[in-house]
Amino acid sequence: MKKIIFIVFLLYSNIVFAQHKPFQFGFKGAANMGWFGTDVKGYSNEGVEFGGSWGFVADIYMMENYAFTTGFDVLFLNGFMRYPYAMQDTIDMTVLGQMESKFKAKYIEIPLIFTMRTNEIGKVKIFGQIGFGFGILLDAKANNTFIPDNGQTNESSEGEDSGIFRPTRESFIIGAGIEIPLDGSTFIRTGIRYDNAFIDVLKGNNTADLSIENDARNNFIEFNLCLIF
Repeated sequence: MKKIIFIVFLLYSNIVFAQHKPFQFGFKGAANMGWFGTDVKGYSNEGVEFGGSWGFVADIYMMENYAFTTGFDVLFLNGFMRYPYAMQDTIDMTVLGQMESKFKAKYIEIPLIFTMRTNEIGKVKIFGQIGFGFGILLDAKANNTFIPDNGQTNESSEGEDSGIFRPTRESFIIGAGIEIPLDGSTFIRTGIRYDNAFIDVLKGNNTADLSIENDARNNFIEFNLCLIF
């Protein structure tokens, strides 16, 4: 009986993979809108900043319409936030104020996503995705403006290395879109994806109050386009 079940399974697998490639690969480009989320008093998101990404996509099919999707994205993720800050004016004097920072972070993100799609509806397929992302920080810079509480002149700097980002970023991913066939097994996949960091991406303590830990999560929504072969 076990041999019969095994033979049937092999026949079914061969039929499925004969109709569809077990692996497909492609390239991706995306534009995103990023912002910071925080739960700490005094820290605030100051608006949406635009970024982008490019990368490599790999679909590993379990069945024709169900795949494990991975690869890598080179992710340019920007955001703008305001937080309390203490600047050393002289050796013995510290000036309290607010820091406005436009952060520009660059990651390599490895997505681990489950992709589900419909059969053809007209000439397209609708897909949904859910999974996780693991990002490795490559670089982080900031354009800073310090606004003193005592009314002194603001101080600004651009392109400074930001040392307060953690080396990794962990996130929850959900997305949806459509797949448009081109020729044979080649198709375009395009859609929208929400990538939400669920662990604080900043390290260290606030310079104005050392009892407060820096806290922020850089989130983004992207509009992507993939060419799958």
